Amino acid sequence: MATNKTFYTDSSGRDFIKRVRDYRSEWKIEVNQPVAGNYYPINLGIYVEDGSKELSILVDRSVGGSSIKDGQIELMLHRRLLNDDGRGVAEALDEKVCLDDQCEGLVIEGKYYLKIDPQGDGARWRRTFGQELYSPLLLAFAEKDGGNWGNSHVSSFSGMDPTYSLPENVALLTLEELEDGSVLLRLAHLYEAGEHKDLSAPASVDLKRVFPDKKIGKIIETSLSANQ
Repeated sequence: MATNKTFYTDSSGRDFIKRVRDYRSEWKIEVNQPVAGNYYPINLGIYVEDGSKELSILVDRSVGGSSIKDGQIELMLHRRLLNDDGRGVAEALDEKVCLDDQCEGLVIEGKYYLKIDPQGDGARWRRTFGQELYSPLLLAFAEKDGGNWGNSHVSSFSGMDPTYSLPENVALLTLEELEDGSVLLRLAHLYEAGEHKDLSAPASVDLKRVFPDKKIGKIIETSLSANQ
């Protein structure tokens, strides 16, 4: 892939930021460390494109990532040094796990999800599947067999109108009852402007169908932190 030194990394799992190898748009940079100077934190994913196709990788944990050479993506899951690198720590970054006085280098395992799409189509997979990775379902367990548990509990529930679902480009981030009896609701548009030809468009949510059995007295827009 002829990627022209360009790749994209996520910012805290939300928007994707354009990165250009050995370049900063805000200032003139002289890169003396081609690896360290081009590595970025990856919380959700990284991708490259060449005008006809996109190569995307999503991760299940925070790693470092870059495209040191055109058409390539590399990820650093864990760094281990056997010797001091002379950067001020004064010791080797050699993390070990010890059991019964037997010590071995720390082993880290992760999962990577890779997909190749036609140019412009990768955003849908990165956002939809990425949302499942970034905010997975929580599993709960009980010390009962399935039949007994099902007889004494409600096995399924939806607070929304069962015939309604949120738009594909909207995610529910927070639904929390506060001490004063009000409800804090955060909704997120998953797509940036121009990221997808259809799903980057503005979206609307019918709150009457999100809360079909509740009377909505009033709605107050607040800051993202909800403190003002």
